[in-house]
Amino acid sequence: MTEIDLRWQMRQLPREIEPTRDLWPGILAGIERPPVRARRTWFAGFAMAASVLLAAGLFWKLAPSVAPPPPDMTARIVSSESRAITTEYQAALRQFDGAPIAAPMSESLGALDRSVHQIQRALVADPDSLFLLQQLRRTYSRRLALTQRAVAS
Repeated sequence: MTEIDLRWQMRQLPREIEPTRDLWPGILAGIERPPVRARRTWFAGFAMAASVLLAAGLFWKLAPSVAPPPPDMTARIVSSESRAITTEYQAALRQFDGAPIAAPMSESLGALDRSVHQIQRALVADPDSLFLLQQLRRTYSRRLALTQRAVAS
């Protein structure tokens, strides 16, 4: 049976069907009946709060304590990550070597290059700073995007 056959059969069905009995008394009784859930709602809320507290307490007691890595390990990770993203950035930037760039764009690119050098100097002073690593990644990303726009226009 295809979809067209089903639609044809549905069109053949009557649009309105009279109920076999009067439904209004049952509807009216349901509307006028007082709500039964008032007492259960308070208990359910209390039970839910107790279960959340129990779960939080179990998590707090059973969760293994995670100590941050030692600073020298963090510094090594940040340093190697910084070198890796610098290498990737330089490789991506090589594809635009020799492309003409308008003067206003080159000023903005120079500002981003100065920012990169400042971040790299700050990383030498604070070698375990994850924030500076994120800033370096973000600045490289902006510099590469601006270079792509400058070459495309």
